[in-house]
Amino acid sequence: MASKTFNTAIIARLLSHEDEHGMGRVFMYTFLNEVIRQKRPFLFDCESAQVSPNLMIVDNHGRSIAVEYKRNRLSLTLNDQRVGTPIIIEYKGEAYRQVLLDWLAACIRYTSLQPELRKELTRYVQSIQRRTWFTKVLPVH
Repeated sequence: MASKTFNTAIIARLLSHEDEHGMGRVFMYTFLNEVIRQKRPFLFDCESAQVSPNLMIVDNHGRSIAVEYKRNRLSLTLNDQRVGTPIIIEYKGEAYRQVLLDWLAACIRYTSLQPELRKELTRYVQSIQRRTWFTKVLPVH
């Protein structure tokens, strides 16, 4: 997680339970609760979910979350094959930045026993906060 920008690879790494961060599925559960369920209820099995490098998250029940990150925008496509029509959630501008910061703050709260990971996540929060287009400061715990 050495990159100075918050990008797709970083999001994929945090969501992957197989990554070296050692947090298992905690960040995925947190993402589901802080980012997706803030806008829309969505039944998803984090325990069976697999994350691809291009941020397609699929569970064993035919449900998927496609995450598209672009500068100043986060787009989520929620799909349950049994239901049919995909649900699109978009965060743009200030809402996008705030939802990322809220998710990262929630992730940081779970890293008390992992000081290096906590430090890296804190640096990402600070990097996002320092950008000129971001004015609200989020306290880091």
